Amino acid sequence: MEVLGHLGLQAQSASLMQDAICLPCMMPFITSQFLPRRPGDRPQPIPEGYANLGLLGQFVELPDDVVFTVEYSVRSAMVAVYALLGLKRRPPEVYKGQLNPANLLKAFETLNG
Repeated sequence: MEVLGHLGLQAQSASLMQDAICLPCMMPFITSQFLPRRPGDRPQPIPEGYANLGLLGQFVELPDDVVFTVEYSVRSAMVAVYALLGLKRRPPEVYKGQLNPANLLKAFETLNG
């Protein structure tokens, strides 16, 4: 009902709610993003077998990215939207600073300083 109110659909709420399926769930704790995990234990932005469902946010699987950033959530939304709309686009690449020689040198100097 809250979402329908935000969308300005209060007048149609009765008819919309007749066919709606709502699965209440608890929101995860803030630290749940940092719990141990394995590759593949989160769903893809477009789960296998779906053509009209996109998942987004910090609990989907994105390669080479780090949760707990706004960019992660935005990138997951871009992946889902581009795929669902059939666009041949990709979100911006993840910056891989751990491979930058200058960063490696700074890390070496810090550890051996």
